[in-house]
Amino acid sequence: MDRRRFLAGVGTGVTVGIAGCSGDGDGVDGGGGDDGDDGNGDGSDRPFSDADWRDEDGLDVAVLSQRHVEALVDAGGVTLFSTAETTYDGDEEPTPWLPSQEYESAYDLENGRQYVRQELTETDETEISELYVADGEALIRQQTGDETQYGRQSVDRSADDLKTGMESEVMTGIRVERETAEGETRYEGLNLWNPTSDGEGEVRGEPTARFTADSFEGDRNVPETVETASATVHVYESGVVPRLRQSWAGEHDGQQATVDVDIDYRDPGATVPEPDWVEEAREDSSA
Repeated sequence: MDRRRFLAGVGTGVTVGIAGCSGDGDGVDGGGGDDGDDGNGDGSDRPFSDADWRDEDGLDVAVLSQRHVEALVDAGGVTLFSTAETTYDGDEEPTPWLPSQEYESAYDLENGRQYVRQELTETDETEISELYVADGEALIRQQTGDETQYGRQSVDRSADDLKTGMESEVMTGIRVERETAEGETRYEGLNLWNPTSDGEGEVRGEPTARFTADSFEGDRNVPETVETASATVHVYESGVVPRLRQSWAGEHDGQQATVDVDIDYRDPGATVPEPDWVEEAREDSSA
């Protein structure tokens, strides 16, 4: 994600392009904990074989995305934690480029709160942007090196607006709605891959059905030419996708580049605490 877009669309939830599922190249995601790769790997069995989000050895992406969103909304919130690790083999950064980064976005529907944090991870100095939205205001904290800046603005956002923003963001990497230049709606995400059953897995102590893919049929800006690609998807019986990993490699701006994106959907139902910098932000922005 280009950090200059970090605060776009605060009124209805932060507008971000992450997870590398579309052609804008704005992908991020994160792991943490068990990597869930302990299945038998032979694809001979189908965990949760009667689940309606299955399509024999593949996935019914439309049904899966619906089950995923419904379960997380019913839980009252969730945290999306994502990382992007990117490399290039030339002497200068190619253009356009996606810097390595961490991205975290947490929703708390019961208390009407949202928290977003983005950190560029391979820079010479600290680059962190944070956003906290609650009680009709958005508070912003940006750290660049030793300098910290704060911002504050009012937000007219209803509980339905927050829910809608969460529903949209938790589709990241799974089934993202796009509008074409002709005004038609298309969906990008797992439908651009060829996910095939790869046995059982486990994420954070809960069994999953694991799917792997080795073919990507979409367009990307980074890298602009996809020569090799792979993905691993874990699905709980409920249809929640707790982990999605994607990797692309190919030519980009005259050199070889790789993008590895991990997405975790974690802590369903957890509350969003007030960050410890909130009072300082209010004081600074009121001065």
